[in-house]
Amino acid sequence: MSSLRAMRSLTGLGQNLRQARLARRFSMAELAMRAGISERTLTRLEKGDPGVGIGNLASVLAALGSPAVLADLMSPENDAIGLSRALEAVPRRGRSFSSGKPGQPAKLGKPGQTSGEAGEQKDSAQSKPSARKGIAF
Repeated sequence: MSSLRAMRSLTGLGQNLRQARLARRFSMAELAMRAGISERTLTRLEKGDPGVGIGNLASVLAALGSPAVLADLMSPENDAIGLSRALEAVPRRGRSFSSGKPGQPAKLGKPGQTSGEAGEQKDSAQSKPSARKGIAF
């Protein structure tokens, strides 16, 4: 194993497994039998040996009464780094549709109409109040 941090993590995991076994007052032989592994494999797990298979770790966790711990290890809701990266990827604001000039709202008109023609149409509709009947906004 190349990473010192990974080795330290495995050593810590092994120590935690040993503490859990002792807290439950299981002997090495008893826990190994319950997990369906050899005592030698259990010893290697408790020492943090990187060559022990993950299936053996899962068996020991199940024998200790904590089978879900392995599944929860990197679940998305417990992954702080993954959550922070996902939040960084979320757009901060939506796309704005402007008239091309910063700070000015777009003027809406008929398709093919320029923004100037749309403004002229609006002005002419306001000058003839009788031409448009309905609800005023």
